[in-house]
Amino acid sequence: MANEQMMRRFTTILLLAGAFFVTTAAAEPPGRVSPCPAEGDFQTLPAGIDLDSANRVWCWMKQQVNAPLALAPPPVFVGALRSNKYSVFVFPTQEAPDDPFSVEIAADTVQYEDPLFVLWALGHELAHGLFTLRSFGFKEQTTYPAALPHVQHCDPEFQRVTRGAADVLWDIWHSSDQTSKMLTVDNDIHGRECAYASNLSRLEEGHEQPGLERQ
Repeated sequence: MANEQMMRRFTTILLLAGAFFVTTAAAEPPGRVSPCPAEGDFQTLPAGIDLDSANRVWCWMKQQVNAPLALAPPPVFVGALRSNKYSVFVFPTQEAPDDPFSVEIAADTVQYEDPLFVLWALGHELAHGLFTLRSFGFKEQTTYPAALPHVQHCDPEFQRVTRGAADVLWDIWHSSDQTSKMLTVDNDIHGRECAYASNLSRLEEGHEQPGLERQ
Protein backbone atom coordinates (compact mmCIF):
# COMPACT_ATOMS: atom_id res chain seq x y z
CA MET A 1 0.00 0.00 0.00
CA ALA A 2 2.83 2.40 0.93
CA ASN A 3 4.57 1.69 -2.36
CA GLU A 4 1.36 2.33 -4.27
CA GLN A 5 0.87 5.69 -2.55
CA MET A 6 4.46 6.69 -3.30
CA MET A 7 3.98 5.84 -6.98
CA ARG A 8 0.82 7.95 -7.12
CA ARG A 9 2.60 10.92 -5.56
CA PHE A 10 5.56 10.51 -7.93
CA THR A 11 3.20 10.40 -10.93
CA THR A 12 1.39 13.52 -9.70
CA ILE A 13 4.70 15.39 -9.31
CA LEU A 14 5.75 14.43 -12.85
CA LEU A 15 2.43 15.61 -14.28
CA LEU A 16 2.65 18.94 -12.44
CA ALA A 17 6.24 19.44 -13.56
CA GLY A 18 5.31 18.67 -17.15
CA ALA A 19 2.42 21.14 -17.03
CA PHE A 20 4.75 23.81 -15.62
CA PHE A 21 7.30 23.44 -18.41
CA VAL A 22 4.63 23.40 -21.11
CA THR A 23 3.03 26.54 -19.68
CA THR A 24 6.40 28.28 -19.37
CA ALA A 25 7.37 27.42 -22.95
CA ALA A 26 4.03 28.68 -24.24
CA ALA A 27 4.47 31.94 -22.34
CA GLU A 28 7.92 32.65 -23.77
CA PRO A 29 7.88 34.66 -27.01
CA PRO A 30 8.99 32.60 -30.02
CA GLY A 31 11.73 33.55 -32.43
CA ARG A 32 15.24 34.93 -32.38
CA VAL A 33 16.41 37.78 -30.20
CA SER A 34 17.72 40.52 -32.48
CA PRO A 35 20.61 42.78 -31.47
CA CYS A 36 18.87 45.62 -33.32
CA PRO A 37 16.04 47.55 -31.66
CA ALA A 38 12.57 47.29 -33.14
CA GLU A 39 12.52 50.96 -34.18
CA GLY A 40 15.34 50.20 -36.61
CA ASP A 41 13.43 47.38 -38.31
CA PHE A 42 11.15 47.27 -41.30
CA GLN A 43 7.61 47.59 -39.99
CA THR A 44 5.95 46.62 -43.27
CA LEU A 45 7.10 45.48 -46.69
CA PRO A 46 5.35 44.95 -50.02
CA ALA A 47 3.60 41.61 -50.46
CA GLY A 48 5.97 38.82 -51.42
CA ILE A 49 8.92 40.02 -49.31
CA ASP A 50 9.42 38.20 -46.00
CA LEU A 51 9.57 40.75 -43.19
CA ASP A 52 11.56 38.74 -40.64
CA SER A 53 14.22 37.68 -43.14
CA ALA A 54 14.56 41.25 -44.45
CA ASN A 55 15.05 42.54 -40.91
CA ARG A 56 17.72 39.94 -40.22
CA VAL A 57 19.64 40.97 -43.34
CA TRP A 58 19.21 44.68 -42.52
CA CYS A 59 20.38 44.23 -38.93
CA TRP A 60 23.39 42.16 -40.00
CA MET A 61 24.39 44.78 -42.56
CA LYS A 62 24.19 47.60 -40.03
CA GLN A 63 26.53 45.67 -37.78
CA GLN A 64 28.98 45.12 -40.63
CA VAL A 65 29.33 48.83 -41.44
CA ASN A 66 29.09 50.10 -37.84
CA ALA A 67 25.85 51.91 -38.53
CA PRO A 68 23.59 52.92 -35.63
CA LEU A 69 21.57 49.80 -34.85
CA ALA A 70 18.44 51.94 -34.48
CA LEU A 71 18.87 53.31 -38.01
CA ALA A 72 15.57 52.79 -39.82
CA PRO A 73 15.62 51.26 -43.31
CA PRO A 74 14.63 53.22 -46.39
CA PRO A 75 11.14 52.72 -47.81
CA VAL A 76 10.76 49.86 -50.28
CA PHE A 77 8.52 50.01 -53.32
CA VAL A 78 7.55 47.53 -56.01
CA GLY A 79 7.02 48.96 -59.46
CA ALA A 80 7.76 48.79 -63.15
CA LEU A 81 11.47 48.97 -63.94
CA ARG A 82 13.37 48.56 -67.17
CA SER A 83 13.17 44.95 -68.32
CA ASN A 84 16.83 44.29 -67.52
CA LYS A 85 16.62 45.46 -63.90
CA TYR A 86 15.87 43.29 -60.87
CA SER A 87 15.96 46.24 -58.48
CA VAL A 88 17.39 49.74 -58.07
CA PHE A 89 18.68 52.03 -55.34
CA VAL A 90 17.03 55.43 -55.69
CA PHE A 91 18.51 58.59 -54.14
CA PRO A 92 18.39 62.35 -54.64
CA THR A 93 21.15 63.95 -56.69
CA GLN A 94 21.77 67.46 -57.97
CA GLU A 95 20.29 66.34 -61.28
CA ALA A 96 17.25 64.72 -59.65
CA PRO A 97 16.83 66.31 -56.19
CA ASP A 98 13.26 65.09 -55.76
CA ASP A 99 14.10 61.39 -56.03
CA PRO A 100 13.37 59.75 -52.66
CA PHE A 101 16.09 57.84 -50.79
CA SER A 102 14.56 54.41 -51.29
CA VAL A 103 14.72 50.94 -52.82
CA GLU A 104 12.56 49.83 -55.71
CA ILE A 105 12.09 46.18 -56.63
CA ALA A 106 10.83 45.37 -60.10
CA ALA A 107 7.30 43.93 -60.09
CA ASP A 108 8.56 41.17 -62.40
CA THR A 109 11.23 40.28 -59.85
CA VAL A 110 8.66 39.82 -57.10
CA GLN A 111 6.31 37.92 -59.39
CA TYR A 112 8.72 35.57 -61.16
CA GLU A 113 11.85 35.21 -59.04
CA ASP A 114 12.27 32.99 -55.99
CA PRO A 115 11.36 34.86 -52.77
CA LEU A 116 14.91 34.32 -51.48
CA PHE A 117 16.38 36.02 -54.53
CA VAL A 118 13.95 38.91 -54.01
CA LEU A 119 15.27 39.24 -50.45
CA TRP A 120 18.84 39.24 -51.65
CA ALA A 121 18.09 41.87 -54.31
CA LEU A 122 16.59 44.01 -51.55
CA GLY A 123 19.70 43.42 -49.44
CA HIS A 124 21.97 44.49 -52.30
CA GLU A 125 20.18 47.82 -52.59
CA LEU A 126 20.15 48.26 -48.82
CA ALA A 127 23.92 47.89 -48.89
CA HIS A 128 24.06 50.78 -51.36
CA GLY A 129 21.99 52.85 -48.96
CA LEU A 130 24.20 52.07 -45.96
CA PHE A 131 27.46 52.73 -47.75
CA THR A 132 26.08 55.96 -49.15
CA LEU A 133 24.99 57.14 -45.71
CA ARG A 134 28.26 56.05 -44.14
CA SER A 135 30.13 58.50 -46.37
CA PHE A 136 28.27 61.24 -44.46
CA GLY A 137 28.41 59.81 -40.95
CA PHE A 138 25.00 58.20 -41.41
CA LYS A 139 23.42 61.65 -41.61
CA GLU A 140 20.78 62.18 -44.27
CA GLN A 141 21.75 64.68 -46.97
CA THR A 142 19.68 66.75 -49.35
CA THR A 143 21.53 65.26 -52.33
CA TYR A 144 24.29 62.73 -52.88
CA PRO A 145 27.00 62.39 -55.55
CA ALA A 146 25.50 60.57 -58.51
CA ALA A 147 28.60 58.42 -59.03
CA LEU A 148 28.82 57.17 -55.46
CA PRO A 149 26.81 53.93 -55.72
CA HIS A 150 28.61 52.97 -58.94
CA VAL A 151 32.00 53.41 -57.28
CA GLN A 152 30.86 51.29 -54.33
CA HIS A 153 30.97 48.22 -56.57
CA CYS A 154 34.76 48.58 -56.72
CA ASP A 155 35.00 48.55 -52.90
CA PRO A 156 36.03 45.10 -51.56
CA GLU A 157 34.12 45.80 -48.34
CA PHE A 158 30.92 46.50 -50.26
CA GLN A 159 31.44 43.27 -52.21
CA ARG A 160 31.94 41.37 -48.94
CA VAL A 161 28.71 42.73 -47.48
CA THR A 162 26.54 41.98 -50.54
CA ARG A 163 27.94 38.45 -50.74
CA GLY A 164 27.51 38.08 -47.01
CA ALA A 165 23.81 38.83 -47.38
CA ALA A 166 23.56 35.63 -49.43
CA ASP A 167 25.15 33.72 -46.53
CA VAL A 168 22.69 35.26 -44.05
CA LEU A 169 19.79 34.08 -46.20
CA TRP A 170 21.34 30.62 -46.55
CA ASP A 171 21.55 30.39 -42.76
CA ILE A 172 17.80 31.05 -42.61
CA TRP A 173 16.52 29.04 -45.55
CA HIS A 174 19.36 26.66 -46.61
CA SER A 175 18.78 27.02 -50.34
CA SER A 176 22.03 26.24 -52.16
CA ASP A 177 20.51 26.81 -55.62
CA GLN A 178 19.35 30.32 -54.82
CA THR A 179 22.59 31.15 -53.00
CA SER A 180 24.53 30.11 -56.10
CA LYS A 181 22.38 32.39 -58.25
CA MET A 182 22.83 35.31 -55.84
CA LEU A 183 26.62 34.97 -55.91
CA THR A 184 26.67 34.67 -59.70
CA VAL A 185 24.62 37.83 -60.17
CA ASP A 186 26.64 39.57 -57.46
CA ASN A 187 29.94 38.82 -59.20
CA ASP A 188 28.56 39.96 -62.55
CA ILE A 189 27.17 43.27 -61.27
CA HIS A 190 30.37 44.15 -59.42
CA GLY A 191 32.47 43.61 -62.54
CA ARG A 192 30.12 45.56 -64.80
CA GLU A 193 29.50 48.50 -62.46
CA CYS A 194 33.14 48.80 -61.44
CA ALA A 195 34.09 49.03 -65.11
CA TYR A 196 31.37 51.65 -65.54
CA ALA A 197 32.71 53.65 -62.59
CA SER A 198 36.23 53.60 -63.98
CA ASN A 199 35.01 55.50 -67.04
CA LEU A 200 34.77 58.92 -65.39
CA SER A 201 33.76 60.68 -68.57
CA ARG A 202 30.70 58.45 -68.83
CA LEU A 203 29.77 59.16 -65.23
CA GLU A 204 29.90 62.87 -65.95
CA GLU A 205 27.42 62.50 -68.79
CA GLY A 206 24.49 61.93 -66.47
CA HIS A 207 22.97 59.90 -63.69
CA GLU A 208 21.63 56.41 -64.12
CA GLN A 209 20.19 54.65 -61.11
CA PRO A 210 22.44 51.73 -60.19
CA GLY A 211 20.72 48.41 -59.85
CA LEU A 212 20.84 44.68 -60.31
CA GLU A 213 20.59 43.80 -63.99
CA ARG A 214 19.36 40.58 -65.51
CA GLN A 215 21.92 38.51 -67.31
